Amino acid sequence: MSMLVLGISIASCKQNDYYLDGGLSGQSEYEKNLNTYDQLKQNAAHKFDSLIKIIDLTGTKDLVNKENITFYAVPNSAVIRFQQHLTPSDKQKRNLDKIGIDTLKMLLNRFVVNNQKIRLEDITPNKTLNVKDNNLDSLKIIGQGGGLNINSGTPSSAYRMDYSHMKIPKVDSIIYKSGIQTHNLISKNAIIHVLSDGANFGCGLKVKNYR
Repeated sequence: MSMLVLGISIASCKQNDYYLDGGLSGQSEYEKNLNTYDQLKQNAAHKFDSLIKIIDLTGTKDLVNKENITFYAVPNSAVIRFQQHLTPSDKQKRNLDKIGIDTLKMLLNRFVVNNQKIRLEDITPNKTLNVKDNNLDSLKIIGQGGGLNINSGTPSSAYRMDYSHMKIPKVDSIIYKSGIQTHNLISKNAIIHVLSDGANFGCGLKVKNYR
């Protein structure tokens, strides 16, 4: 019995490490050879089911499977939070198929960086990497933690990164910022970073327009 408990504990740790790893994905070679869509869809914990539904509704599978991209994937909790904010009471969530396709696609584009695979190792501590999303809006990828390499005195890579989308006048209410719960997941076509469970797929959108 004790060996069974130990085995379950080890498996649980590995699953948790997959999502809360500080940059260590712990992926299998099978996972690494899946394209982004299939990797998210086959997630054993069903952590990205809502994101997959958005991709299906908007017909953007080719976008997330595009070669040489960085994709900031949102977990189910981030999509649900967005859905809840679209209702007057904030107690029920609006069905995704009742939200405009153009709105969902515009928001999904905010989490895609083209022609660049941004790894945690590319981010310098306490510095900002300025890039464009698939809408050509400005993103800031901010390095957190880290320091200097002892031998060379050059900056080391950051311990973690933050994702920040700049406010678009008349569209957004805030500059949106989120932490990352998992860095450096590898798919066949992309580098994937998973936003924290406190994230919001709405990404700063003015939700009052929908009330």
